[in-house]
Amino acid sequence: MSRRPISSRAAAFSNTGFAKAFESILKAYPKTTFIGHADAFWANVSADYHNEAVYPTGLVTPGGVTDRWLGDYPNLFGDMSAVSAHTAMTRDPEFAADFLKRHQDKLLFGSDCSCSDGHGAGVSQANNPAAMRLAGKCVARETLGVLKRSASPEVRRKIAWGNAHTLLRIQEKA
Repeated sequence: MSRRPISSRAAAFSNTGFAKAFESILKAYPKTTFIGHADAFWANVSADYHNEAVYPTGLVTPGGVTDRWLGDYPNLFGDMSAVSAHTAMTRDPEFAADFLKRHQDKLLFGSDCSCSDGHGAGVSQANNPAAMRLAGKCVARETLGVLKRSASPEVRRKIAWGNAHTLLRIQEKA
């Protein structure tokens, strides 16, 4: 199987160029599915984010590019598996509830928590100094708690299970 190399333009942007560079990629490749994940994606839910912190705190200023792009680009989805998604959803509960409802068909729950027991034991977030607020906690369990507090059962089911099955074309077993 031959693969086309990633263009230098697509590979060159990092967190500092995310807000400017990624939208051009979304436009250039409308048939490609992108799943946003990690720091820059989730920090940019707030319009006032300017690369000042990996995990920003405080109330979200409406109009962030991540929020806008999820609404504007059918090929963009959001992965809620990391500390960055958890941080974005816990910094402003009112915003989180609206965001989850607004993008209920575009969000996917997963877990990149490496704890060994579902309660934060083992490595968990201890190797990520910026994520120490979740050290000793299971990121997946904490994020599911946010979904339970912030979304209706129907929205929660889509995010936790249904959207990934639809997007990845996973058939439900009878």
